[in-house]
Order: sequence, then C-alpha cells, then structure tokens
Amino acid sequence: MSSHAWVRESERPFVRSAEDWCDQVGSQGRWLLTDFLTPREQYLTESVVGKRGLAHRAHGGYGGAERHRMLIMPDDWYPQPSDFEIVYLRLVSLEQEMRHKDVLGSVLGLGLQRKTIGDIVVGGRLAHLFVSSQIARFLYDELHHVGRTTVSVTVEEEIPDLPPPTYDEKDVNVPSLRLDAVIASACQFSRSKAQAAVERGDVTLNFAAATSRDEVDVGDTLSVRGFGRIKVMETLGITRRERLRLRLGILRSNA
Repeated sequence: MSSHAWVRESERPFVRSAEDWCDQVGSQGRWLLTDFLTPREQYLTESVVGKRGLAHRAHGGYGGAERHRMLIMPDDWYPQPSDFEIVYLRLVSLEQEMRHKDVLGSVLGLGLQRKTIGDIVVGGRLAHLFVSSQIARFLYDELHHVGRTTVSVTVEEEIPDLPPPTYDEKDVNVPSLRLDAVIASACQFSRSKAQAAVERGDVTLNFAAATSRDEVDVGDTLSVRGFGRIKVMETLGITRRERLRLRLGILRSNA
C-alpha cells in the first residue's frame, strides 16, 4: 500500500481514488475523464498522476474557471475542449436578481451531485452554469426556478469572456498557522467566534470539512459562511513579536 503521509488524513480517500484512476489508465491504455474537481483536488490528482508518469490536461469550460474536469492519459494525446464534455447553460431570471447560493441550491435540489457541476458565475439576472454533458439535458428540462424567481435556460455554444473573481490582498499577523487563528485575523473575529464557526460547520478548507486543529498552507482556500473566501497567498516572514505574517486574498460574499 502506498504512503499517503504527504496529505491531510481527510484527503486520503480522494488520493486513493486518484490512484485508482491512474491504475485504470495504465491497465486499459486509454484516457479517463474525471468529474469536476476543486483546485485542491486538481493539485492532488496532478501529484498522483506525476508520480505515475502519466499525462493530464484540465479544462473548466472557460479561461477563468476554478473547477475543472481532468483527462488522465497514458501520454499527452492533445485533447480538444469538446473532449472534456462540458456544456454551458445560460440562465436568465425573469423576475429578480439571482445569488450564487440560490443557483447552486436549486440545482442540487433536483437531486444532482456537486461534482457534476463546475463553476457558477452570477451577475444580476444572468447566471452562467458549466455542467457535465450527462446532466445538461436534465437541467434544461427541469430547472425552472432559482429561489423564488422563474428562470429561462438555454444551451449556448459560444463561451462568454468571464473574468476570474478578484481577491483583495490583506496582510495579517497570526500566532500560528492554525485554521481558527487565520480566520480570526482575516475576518476580524475573536478566536472564540472563529472556533465556533468551525465547530458549526460554517468553514471549509479546500472545499472540504475543516476542524480548528487544521493548519493552513500557501495555496489553501478557506470558505467562511456569511463572510466569503480566504486564499493563503504567501508567507512574509516573522515579526519582532514572533508572529507569522501572511498575505491573504479576500473575496467577500455577496450573499
């Protein structure tokens, strides 16, 4: 059995899945297409693929996508965008503005799994939804409401020019890399409030359940319900009071 000491314990089941994917590619000699992966899952998959000497390509439907589907290949077979089997759906609200959480909630409320859905980009009465081709027809037929508003759904061939989200930089001093310490500084919470948020399940680390004992690292993404997202961008050294100085990216929630 391979060692998984290089990843968090909570991530080990996913790494084992990635190893299984590589085994299939190696034994069958053909590529394998994953579901949509979070940035952290992409990193883990790329690490496993690299150790196995295989090739990979990733695509999320548009240039600034965060969630990607990945093709794992025996060698680089130069896949085209169509090989990733991603469909772009355009949602237009007929009544009021939409929020990201309402779009996602309405889609998942139809019984779909999050891994079949890529990025959701929302602006006013317009939402851009990237999904696997296997569920596109179902959503076209069944998605009629987002929250309390009626929506029209169309399948679009031309991909819009959607910019990636803009994170505001913030430098903070923290006593340690513990997740609750970073949240307290980033969100201007007390340490006890940050710990309570984690215990309630309001915080995820790289899109997975987090605990106050978790430590963060450069490249990690924290999501705090009601606040937004926090990216650990870089470490800046140690202050005179022996506190760690971090540069964070802050993306405030609009809901």
